[in-house]
Amino acid sequence: MQSCKWIPLILLLAGCSSGSNGPDTRLLQVDIAGPVAETVNGTPVPQALLESVARARNLDLGKREQREQALALLTDYVLLAQAAQQNGFQANAQFRADVEAARLQGLANATLAQMQQQAPLTDAVVQAEFDAQVARAGKLEYDFTQLLFDNGDDALKAESEILSGKPFADVYKVWRTKARQAKSFTRVRGDQVPQELAKALSELKNGETTKVPVKTRFGWHVVHLDIVNPFTPPPFEQVKDSVRQTMLRRIGQERLHQLKEQAKIEYPPGVTPPAPKSEAEKPAAEDVDKAIDAAKKKD
Repeated sequence: MQSCKWIPLILLLAGCSSGSNGPDTRLLQVDIAGPVAETVNGTPVPQALLESVARARNLDLGKREQREQALALLTDYVLLAQAAQQNGFQANAQFRADVEAARLQGLANATLAQMQQQAPLTDAVVQAEFDAQVARAGKLEYDFTQLLFDNGDDALKAESEILSGKPFADVYKVWRTKARQAKSFTRVRGDQVPQELAKALSELKNGETTKVPVKTRFGWHVVHLDIVNPFTPPPFEQVKDSVRQTMLRRIGQERLHQLKEQAKIEYPPGVTPPAPKSEAEKPAAEDVDKAIDAAKKKD
């Protein structure tokens, strides 16, 4: 899920119910104690809302320019909420649904954030995760070029040309327009690609090409290893915060998965439930790039 960007606006606009008397039409629907950041057309706006806006935008209220930016955003939220009231937008069912969906998103994001904060991630725990990641990463990075096919027959045809003595570069030129994807990758570690592909790369020497296609969830790969580079992981202190954030996100997703496992979810007749991730459609070719990029960004 995304960060809690919408929480301030949700607090101003949400058309949640106040008992059996219909929607709550107050501009601010949550009581927030503490000092006031500003007053807009007679409406006091709590400092806590300003702090929420700043966190969502990664703004430092201790810096004048960034505080002014956060305050300007908050003022915009309040003015738009007031305009919604004045124009009677809450009478429109779709408007209320849009606002409620945004409120639920913000509530969900804030709940995940609270769950993550409850996790006792000491430096020792983060160090252990870092050490495990380094072990999984191995000591090598690969520069390789691949032809990715949707079906094994085409992959075998391309491989047979290579086995007959045709240089990979020539085979690549012929098949690049017929393949699902034809691309070169640089500085890729074994833990950043599917296990089957990592194994194949580890068995190749510089300048060698696979002798049989490699089957992964993306399709059939014909891979040429350009060069192997030594990999040196960054110092722990340099990436400690990034590792911690990755662990927190994983904890949040694991707790969400537990909630789904325990929940009783029913659908009306004719509605097809969402397919589990394991049953999702085969990834698109560009997802190979996304998978590798996402793995790199975790570091």
